[in-house]
Amino acid sequence: MSKHSKGLPHYQQLQPPVPMNCLVHTRDIVLLLFQKYGHRSNIKLDKRQTRPVFSMTNEHEFPKHPIQVVSRRTGLSSDVIRAWERRYAAVEPQRANNGRRLYSDIDIEKLSLLRRATSAGRRIGDIASETLEQLYALVETDDQAAAQSRNLPSERPNTGSVMEYFEECLDAVHNLSPNTLKTSLNNAAKNLGTPFLLEDLLRPLMAYIRDECRRGNMRIAQERLATSVLRSYMGAMAISEGTADLRYKLVVSTPIGQSYDLIALRMAAAAQSYGWGPIYLGTELPVEELAYTAEQVKAQAIALGIARPNDDPHLPNILRSLRSKIDASTRIIVCGDAVSGYTEVMQEINAIAVQTMGELRMELDRLRKPITAFIEDNNKQ
Repeated sequence: MSKHSKGLPHYQQLQPPVPMNCLVHTRDIVLLLFQKYGHRSNIKLDKRQTRPVFSMTNEHEFPKHPIQVVSRRTGLSSDVIRAWERRYAAVEPQRANNGRRLYSDIDIEKLSLLRRATSAGRRIGDIASETLEQLYALVETDDQAAAQSRNLPSERPNTGSVMEYFEECLDAVHNLSPNTLKTSLNNAAKNLGTPFLLEDLLRPLMAYIRDECRRGNMRIAQERLATSVLRSYMGAMAISEGTADLRYKLVVSTPIGQSYDLIALRMAAAAQSYGWGPIYLGTELPVEELAYTAEQVKAQAIALGIARPNDDPHLPNILRSLRSKIDASTRIIVCGDAVSGYTEVMQEINAIAVQTMGELRMELDRLRKPITAFIEDNNKQ
């Protein structure tokens, strides 16, 4: 016990330090701060001692941490922390003598709450200025809603024939049987046709499996098996021979920060079935490589899959950079769950948002018409 804590109530006496390389529950952090620094600040706890009301009078006495430590403890990258600080004033770190940022325990706590809130679907711009008390309330509400949603059934197809294949595929996933899953997909392709396979079966199947795994109703191994089979299956569809017109080229990938590849693969497979020649480049391709490929193959468009999050602070600038590096006539097409979060920048760069493969087909048909007319005019000459 420190000599400075003698004679103080037991809840104000300094406690042994907690190892900071371990994850500590939010409530534990709050209690630790109160126990260690309560006698030197105006931290008050409510009756349940779960939500603190912070009124800092001696904040400089709190431990300060470099951004690398903050990144490890919050799960946020250093770039995201800086962006949230710069654009939304989420926290205001102090500066060391050498100019480096130094963050307090309170900053770490707020950033951790912001990460949890944004992971639940909230936009950082809407919550960055909230107090800790307000963020605790938001996170509690989101956690309760998430717990309730685990008991709700995920969306399934409602068409009879599609539903049968959907159930067959799910059974194969639950039984960890990749060969059975591939057989079910082949049978569905023969009877439904490629457009209905991609939109009416694979889209809800991918969403269902991802949601069920997130809710804890499906094991990670099952989700990984399904993803592996679907990736291989759609990848093969995207390079199948005999259907593509090599005059029409579509570069397909995901931007930096977007590692989920099934949306992009579904676009590539759909483009192939619509008579285009897709060039699928995998995930997280730098804009320089996207622009280079589009120029080399003379692509009419670049298609990007964007899954989550819907408020990546870097993605708008990535899209602007791509627009500046490609020919003005080359269109940018974006598809995915998070597209609605980037409406402003997409309007700015004149990108096209599609939600279904039917919408993708309409956009590709619009691009095809002026190309066909140009070729026909040249042939007449």
